[in-house]
Amino acid sequence: MKYNCKIINVVDDEVTIRIGDAYITGFVNCGIIKETGQEATVEISLYDDLEITQCDEKKVSIERKNQSFAYSLFGTLDIAKGILKSIINFEIDEEELYNYGYLDGKQVHVDVLRIDFIIAPPFHWNAKNQKIC
Repeated sequence: MKYNCKIINVVDDEVTIRIGDAYITGFVNCGIIKETGQEATVEISLYDDLEITQCDEKKVSIERKNQSFAYSLFGTLDIAKGILKSIINFEIDEEELYNYGYLDGKQVHVDVLRIDFIIAPPFHWNAKNQKIC
């Protein structure tokens, strides 16, 4: 999913962003040309196999595991839309959800190995109203 964010910190391929009140540290494998304090558009994806379990408590949060890229995400699973509704929505690939139809509309806990970011480069418009980098 794409969001507007503010760049909080950049250390090599580790970038911390803020979306609303949520701070998320993720992995950027193609570099970043934005600087700390700048606003950007970020595409967020969940990397690798996900562990999805039903959660008895009604919890909506994004919790980083130690100082790693791994996270525990809590929210409501929407199978039809392929998203986890949490503090922000996270898209989940259809193939990841294949065995979890019984959790549709339920509170879940999702463990993810890494959150990846693609941060859009700045675009400018020329006199002909064409987008250029």
